[in-house]
Amino acid sequence: MKGLARYLVWGGELFTGTKSFKANPILGSRRLNRYGLHAARVWLAYAMTRLRMAMLAPGVPKADRKQFTTQGYVLKENYLPQAQFAALVQAIERFDGEIRECCQGDARTHRVLLSPEVMQALPEVKAVLEAPELKRLFRYCAGHARLPICHIENVLNDAAPANVRRDPQKNLHIDTFQPTMKFWLYLEEVSEINGPFIYVPGSNRPHRERLKWEYAMSLQARAHADHYTASGSFRVGEEEALMLGNAPPRAFKVKANTLLIANTFGIHARGQATPGSSRLALWGMSRTNPFLPLPGLGFGYFNRLQYRVLQNMRKRDDEKAAARGTLSSWHRIEQTRITAQRAKPADDTLK
Repeated sequence: MKGLARYLVWGGELFTGTKSFKANPILGSRRLNRYGLHAARVWLAYAMTRLRMAMLAPGVPKADRKQFTTQGYVLKENYLPQAQFAALVQAIERFDGEIRECCQGDARTHRVLLSPEVMQALPEVKAVLEAPELKRLFRYCAGHARLPICHIENVLNDAAPANVRRDPQKNLHIDTFQPTMKFWLYLEEVSEINGPFIYVPGSNRPHRERLKWEYAMSLQARAHADHYTASGSFRVGEEEALMLGNAPPRAFKVKANTLLIANTFGIHARGQATPGSSRLALWGMSRTNPFLPLPGLGFGYFNRLQYRVLQNMRKRDDEKAAARGTLSSWHRIEQTRITAQRAKPADDTLK
């Protein structure tokens, strides 16, 4: 009976955003994927997302919709009035609250969850994230009426000892098999020093070559040596990236006060950075069941509920890790203020 129950669960996950080939033997079945299971999920998830996006298009500028659907991102420089942006940065620098840290290779990411309680203490942040035009854009790009979960994020680039692997986010990859929205409102300049976001324009669409590549990857993913690929976040070679997009990878070296929204079904990576540097931004992501035909209602209650759910998950992770005598993947740190690091440019950046 237990075996039957597990297969019922695994079968049910076919109709959700579950992506791991290793954890779900149905998703990882070479036979089923040879018949096109994974490729069909990719195509159907994209089609349903586009249907929901069409329902959420009213009020979103045509230029933004075209750029997001054809290139996979929306880029808006000088996004906020200068006075409002300066006040936003000052408020974030003054804020004192819980910070969680995740360590991946030679990078540490610090995040402050912008829960409803924190947003009340940061009216400058609330005014930005609750602007009607931005919420319409978020909903369109996510293909869902529920707003993204937002954080203050600081990515710190460390000098890696010889025995520490490179940050896996710096390898070209896709997040999952379905369209997924992430955004950054950069609070400081982004350059080759602090690691620009890298994106392959046009890689957000499941065209013929992309579906062929997804099909081939699905046949080897479950037994793949790369943990992230086996878990459904495929790593992408440079030659493959050129084949799957309509332009070479673009590094977003941008000024402070730039808004970037990206579909991370497209190929992307965190850029190389100088040790001792950091990259500060408002950051958020939205991911939903890709097979829903309707975009939902976007009630404020559900937007608030997702923060409580995440807070409870973090608390449970802390308790489990404490029982093992370790730290959870996103653990609390003693630091209570977001602080930026400033690295000096390397000699070759001055030439």
